[in-house]
Amino acid sequence: MFTVTETILIERPTQEVFDFLTDAASRSQWDESVVFEEITSPLPVGVGTTIHSRLRAMGRENDFHWRVMQFDPPARMATVSTSGPVQTTLVMDFLASGNACDVCATIEATPEGLMQFVEPLIREMVRTNLSTGLARAKALLEGQAILG
Repeated sequence: MFTVTETILIERPTQEVFDFLTDAASRSQWDESVVFEEITSPLPVGVGTTIHSRLRAMGRENDFHWRVMQFDPPARMATVSTSGPVQTTLVMDFLASGNACDVCATIEATPEGLMQFVEPLIREMVRTNLSTGLARAKALLEGQAILG
């Protein structure tokens, strides 16, 4: 099992940052590993909401199904995978900092079987993807040009 935590300060109001980062429809805009993501249960989003994601990693696409375990706008959203190649949780915390928002995202994953042997590679890939994704979200929300 490994844990990856990344933080970033985004110069936008907390509610706006929360809404963008927790919206399944916007996830592929900031997270390049996401092919698509969709809500698979009735709206509104809350504890128990289910989500289907197709993620691209190491040249392969994999489906993950998630369940929202905590939903406390605009402070926290936590999800846990209910199916997929790696048991995963994602917790995103949002803290107002003046007119900006501190975002702390934590991914905990448990590779099993043969994936245990490449856990350090998976951990680094997750860290890079999360860091890059949060930087991309910051650029999008702050209206900056995105390179690459």
